[in-house]
Amino acid sequence: MMRTFRESAFICSCVAIAVVWPACGRDGLLPYQAPEGDASLAFTVKRAFFLPNGLPAKWAAYQDGSGPWIPIQPIEQGGQDYEFVLRDPSQQLGFAVASDLGPEVVEVGVSYMTVDDCLRRADLGTSGPSPAARPQPGQISWSVTGVANGDGATVSLAGQSSDGIGSSSNSSHWPASGDLLATAGPVDGLPTRMIIRRNLRLTDGMTIPTIDFSGAEAFALQASQVAVTGAPVAGETYAGVYLTTAGGNILTSQRTTTPAAKLAFASAPAAKLAAGDLYEAVYMNQSPAGNVTVTSYFHSPAGHALTIPSIPSGANVWNSGSPGDVRLTAEWPVTQPGSLRYAQFTQGPDPMHMKSWQVTVSPGYAGGAVTVPDVRNVDGWNGQWDLVAGTSTNWGIGTTISSSPDWNAQDGTLEITTDQHGTIVP
Repeated sequence: MMRTFRESAFICSCVAIAVVWPACGRDGLLPYQAPEGDASLAFTVKRAFFLPNGLPAKWAAYQDGSGPWIPIQPIEQGGQDYEFVLRDPSQQLGFAVASDLGPEVVEVGVSYMTVDDCLRRADLGTSGPSPAARPQPGQISWSVTGVANGDGATVSLAGQSSDGIGSSSNSSHWPASGDLLATAGPVDGLPTRMIIRRNLRLTDGMTIPTIDFSGAEAFALQASQVAVTGAPVAGETYAGVYLTTAGGNILTSQRTTTPAAKLAFASAPAAKLAAGDLYEAVYMNQSPAGNVTVTSYFHSPAGHALTIPSIPSGANVWNSGSPGDVRLTAEWPVTQPGSLRYAQFTQGPDPMHMKSWQVTVSPGYAGGAVTVPDVRNVDGWNGQWDLVAGTSTNWGIGTTISSSPDWNAQDGTLEITTDQHGTIVP
């Protein structure tokens, strides 16, 4: 699933499972014989990590149904597959990862899901580097010519954007290949020209051939717009329209930071687009009542509109743990069937000194309120990763729903995310 505004430390996806019950059969999945136990009751699930080089992921564990948490070792950087057998008839599982993102920055991610949601690739908020290849560090350089006096240019390589006529970019996670998208135009207006180069092989120290907007490779863009209704007046607004290809994306609008009735953007001629290219129109609003994000994906630029919904009320958070043990429970308001639920709890004065727990619940996972799991006695767990009693804790509780049954963005997909937030001292 394409994510422009949301990144996390890792990506994990269910890539194979034993085809035992009809509900588990999906096109493109490989059958896998359970290595032990009764084959009629067991599933073998393979989960894959693709971790940016240098990310110190410290610990992972899984839960079969409501059973005990079982550690998975070792955690390797750069990508690794793990397999484990599920026996619980609920076909539900939990998955947790703890990472030290800095000297005083801890992130714990917990996913609760069903086998079926896993097979459908339901997005569990774990976007990250592409699984197509293990990431690599390095510097890539380029130069831009043919830009009119007073205009500016933006170059996006494998989804990483840089502004400027002559530039280079350092990254700790270049994929092995990616697309280059570049735009030029007035600094305070929409871009007027674009260049697209697809499936470039990326290596450390390489120099991209000159990006020349005066040459035949460049093509003109045309003005388009997306209508917006119901835009909140209060709070902060961020909106924009991107063109997303198989290997990259680039902003084709101005960044809108005030409530707007339309999003103006530059669109490419149909002949310059591949069949899978999509525009991604995103409207975000953050207010005291909560946050709302609406994202629309479309291939043809004409005739599109975003309707911004109101933020629901009724979310609740409390501490279910014993004295001194922070075990926060999240309760969602009534949710639309098919919604993915999530909760985030953070402690710390700033992003450089922060402890964060993120809990995601797939659409088919049974139950209402969800409590942060107790993994204190699981082998390898570090007590420093636990939330601390008596400490002010910011929380956010929300849902995301997609019109795409398999949560893969395609022409016509609409995604809506809403959340409420508050503070608790557990």
